[in-house]
Amino acid sequence: MLANLAGSLVILGVVVAVAIAIGLIGLRWRAMRSFLVVIGPLYAVGIFVFFQFEGAGSDCAGAGLTFHCWEISYASTWGVYGWVIVAVVMILSLAPIASAWLRWRAPAVTAAVLLPLVIGAFLTGLIPWVPAWAGVLAAAIAGPPSTGSRATSRPTDRADTLGS
Repeated sequence: MLANLAGSLVILGVVVAVAIAIGLIGLRWRAMRSFLVVIGPLYAVGIFVFFQFEGAGSDCAGAGLTFHCWEISYASTWGVYGWVIVAVVMILSLAPIASAWLRWRAPAVTAAVLLPLVIGAFLTGLIPWVPAWAGVLAAAIAGPPSTGSRATSRPTDRADTLGS
């Protein structure tokens, strides 16, 4: 048990270190910032869709010709409280898109701080969203993508324009 916990903490540390490194690369590389806007939310949506279809088991009823079985998805076992928690995680996972749209880092930074708190509070059910949090963390570090190209000329100096 202790070895599993230590291994999980090592993996979590590697995930956080990679997210920070990618976020720092994104500070200098505009294409990486554009990628980071979508990777965390895309992963979160993928996990959500997976849980809609992947089964927690199956149930059967009937006998003879009326015997039939059906798959029970993970999502159908969550209950109302579970759906609310998953909705909160999904909304927080979409924060990099809001940051890019608003051209403001605050939504992604807020989500990067709140997501591990929510995931940690419900660790057994939300552990699949840890990579989505890593994507949000990297996007928060890198910031939203900038628009337009960088100015190549230096700004004019008032002294340059007076004498001409």
